[in-house]
Amino acid sequence: MLSVFSEVIHGIQDIMTLAQKCLAIALSFHLPLAAFRGEIAGAQQLALPAANEASGQDEYAVLGADELDALVAPIALYPDALLAQVIGAATFPDQLLDAQGWLKQNSSLKDKALANAVDQQDWDPSIKALTQFPTVLEDLAKNLAWTSALGEASAMQQQDLMAAVQRMRRAERNSRAADR
Repeated sequence: MLSVFSEVIHGIQDIMTLAQKCLAIALSFHLPLAAFRGEIAGAQQLALPAANEASGQDEYAVLGADELDALVAPIALYPDALLAQVIGAATFPDQLLDAQGWLKQNSSLKDKALANAVDQQDWDPSIKALTQFPTVLEDLAKNLAWTSALGEASAMQQQDLMAAVQRMRRAERNSRAADR
């Protein structure tokens, strides 16, 4: 019987074409886009919870459309299956770090052996799925402030976050159409 992880990976592999995989890998190298660095830094500061002095509880500062656009810009063009895994994984920054370290220690594992070994880990399925995209996983782990801001926005403003993804994709399509 295939494990849940193996089914997720096989589903992702079936959905994504070779061109989509190449695009995902190429885009993963551009995660910390320089053009958005200042906007992302601003979004990170707004997304980090501030201590509520009266109750001692954390508050979330709601992000505006421009801030959400800047936050999702590095990943908006990922294929839907990969984008879903990235957004899900962003809510588990500690597991991202664990998985990155684990992948480095187990770099000799490939394909089915890697999938079987990853399946034994006590990680969220989104983290397990991203082990098949080590450059994406590494970028998320290296940019924890951004990743955490993405995870918080996903948890607190999921519909707004997905609307931002669609706006960025539409802007890219319009840009390509204008270049023709």
